[in-house]
Amino acid sequence: MPHRHPLAPVVAIDIDGTIAQYHSHFLNFARLWSGRDLDMNWEGACGSFSKAIGMSKKSYRECKLAYRQGGMKRSLPVFEGARDLTVNIRKAGAQVWICTTRPYLRLDNIDPDTRHFLRRNGIQHDGFLYGERKYQDLVKIVGDERVLVVLDDLPEQIEAANRLGLKTILRYGAHNAWYIEQPHCKDQEVTMTLGNVESRILSLIDERKNGK
Repeated sequence: MPHRHPLAPVVAIDIDGTIAQYHSHFLNFARLWSGRDLDMNWEGACGSFSKAIGMSKKSYRECKLAYRQGGMKRSLPVFEGARDLTVNIRKAGAQVWICTTRPYLRLDNIDPDTRHFLRRNGIQHDGFLYGERKYQDLVKIVGDERVLVVLDDLPEQIEAANRLGLKTILRYGAHNAWYIEQPHCKDQEVTMTLGNVESRILSLIDERKNGK
């Protein structure tokens, strides 16, 4: 594997909904927790998961807490190509930083569960950040010039990264389809699969190496 320089370009990758199949996994748990035959319909939900699965905000918060406390994040399935994406980015000489909004300061098991998930699925990484301000924190640590691209599925996180002047790719899913229909998103780069985005990111790494 090529040596990754300490100042190598950084690819920032989110977990839930980006490389991990969070929504379907949570839905299965919510059905068991509530005893209801819940379904998932994102039409008209504008990104609200509680609306999409027909739960009140209160029930959704309680269910999500039980999901997190129960260690369900450890067993999250990944999307096809998740491991290869991180392995091949690092082989190309860039760093992978995992950036997630999971509330590790509120629950003691979040960090060990997250790291177990990464190990179990062979997700390689060079750095790790938690928090709603994850991309602001990333820029403070490595500098904006080193951040080659951000891959995330949450519109609010994509916009936060865009405001920092970072290049972003939205990981498309039914939960964020409403967002890319907005007029201000016409130039937002979108990927449907991790295989497609891997090719795109590797080309960005090559461009950086060639000084483009």
